[in-house]
Amino acid sequence: MHPPVSPAPGLALPSPWGIFEVLLLVTFAAHLLAVNVALGGTLIALLTPGRDRGAALSLGGKLPTTVAIAVNLAIPPLLFASVLYGQYLYSAAVLTAATWLSLFMVVMIAYALLYYAQPRLALAASRPAVLAAACLLLAASLILVNVSTLAVRPAAWMAYFDNPGGTVLNFADATFLPRWLHFVTASLAVAGLFLAVISRKAAAAGDAAGLARKRLGLAWFTRATMVQFLVGLWFLFSLPREVHFAFLGGDGLATAALLVGVLLAGAALVQGVQGRVGPAAWFAVASVAAMVAVRELVRLLTLAPAYSPAALPTLPQYGPFFMFLAAFAGSAAVAVWAVGCFRRRAGRGA
Repeated sequence: MHPPVSPAPGLALPSPWGIFEVLLLVTFAAHLLAVNVALGGTLIALLTPGRDRGAALSLGGKLPTTVAIAVNLAIPPLLFASVLYGQYLYSAAVLTAATWLSLFMVVMIAYALLYYAQPRLALAASRPAVLAAACLLLAASLILVNVSTLAVRPAAWMAYFDNPGGTVLNFADATFLPRWLHFVTASLAVAGLFLAVISRKAAAAGDAAGLARKRLGLAWFTRATMVQFLVGLWFLFSLPREVHFAFLGGDGLATAALLVGVLLAGAALVQGVQGRVGPAAWFAVASVAAMVAVRELVRLLTLAPAYSPAALPTLPQYGPFFMFLAAFAGSAAVAVWAVGCFRRRAGRGA
């Protein structure tokens, strides 16, 4: 008989938990948008056939950059999640150590393949590299979903005693497949909308290639969003009964967050169908932010009542927090300056 397994109690927080929660939500939403463009853009460049393939390949030049941005944006939410849920997150990472530790290499190889394929996308010889990169990014998404589902299911940690080699897979979890498909379809939608956004100026100027890219991007966005509504419904009802009941009227905050997310996604879809790229993009970004909040509520409700970060003691240490804010402001200023330099140089090159 295996011994019982239970997570360690949480440690005292250096600042009120709400500060870390807000930072986690904001940084994770930014990371998720970049990841969606990277994964979805690679899939669109790979899967778009026929005469639209040239328009799809225009995403190729942006993919290495978006992968690099996504990797860098992954660090802040990982740190904030570690503060609030470290005993769950790291326990899940240890259970899946073999795959978790390979995640970074998998993503870097995908980045190298996309970087190699970037100047050769119009050639058939680049297709194997794009295919391999897409498979690696999909594998990375499976690794992340595996850790995410294990991190909220301590009961599944008992699998360690039958598989102590760090290769525990949580594929049997009822939420695993719909959660992963929900993420993949969201990536296709966001990447399609991104293609439409970066093409709208050329389309407005009457450029035929720009118009084709815009239409293709909106087609991917609207169709993937429609599928996402169905997959999201599947994901909702795959959650434990008390959790999905909370989103269907059992908990006011959870119900309101889900309703706001769905309404914003619906508004983005309507704007996309009507060809209004700008409003569709704003509604889509707001929808992603709302769904990040829904995701966090799923985690809180799944871990309750055994664990709640709001119940952790606080031992204030505001010095490191203000140092973080100063470093963040400085980094943001440098990033804005770098983007401005890039745009000015690109304008002169044009």
